[in-house]
Amino acid sequence: MEKILRHEKVRFMMTGFFNTGLDFLLLNVMVFLFGAYPLVANTISVTIGITISYMLNHLFVFRSEGRPSIKKYLAFFAVTGFSSLVIQNSIIFGFEMAGSAHIGHAIPLVATIMDNDGLRLNLAKVTAVGVGMIWNFTLYKFVVFKKRDHKELSEPEPEEA
Repeated sequence: MEKILRHEKVRFMMTGFFNTGLDFLLLNVMVFLFGAYPLVANTISVTIGITISYMLNHLFVFRSEGRPSIKKYLAFFAVTGFSSLVIQNSIIFGFEMAGSAHIGHAIPLVATIMDNDGLRLNLAKVTAVGVGMIWNFTLYKFVVFKKRDHKELSEPEPEEA
């Protein structure tokens, strides 16, 4: 197991599965047990997930140098917030509109999905998470948790007089 955990992408996927499961659980509980509107429930579940995800990505996935900081959290929130709040909510909204417009009802499988609120919501969320996962990993790796150059980490060369 230790050998597997050496790979950043494996750690990223493990963290992602945990956060995604939590996100789906919170979303479904809020919508189907408490009657929340899907976009409101998604916004809340995503915001909770972003906070947990930052800590896990900082400490476990990218093993970032230094302590977690508000500055890095805000950068992380900007990246994740865009994918989770803008991209995901847009996709969920699109599925909700397609369901209410009865788009695709001539195709039996599509009609089943669009008529079943739970199935439609969760398929929308799966689609949204897939798109967001690619966005997030790329920007986490190259922006938020970017490793500094070895030259930046070493002591500066003394200047000759």
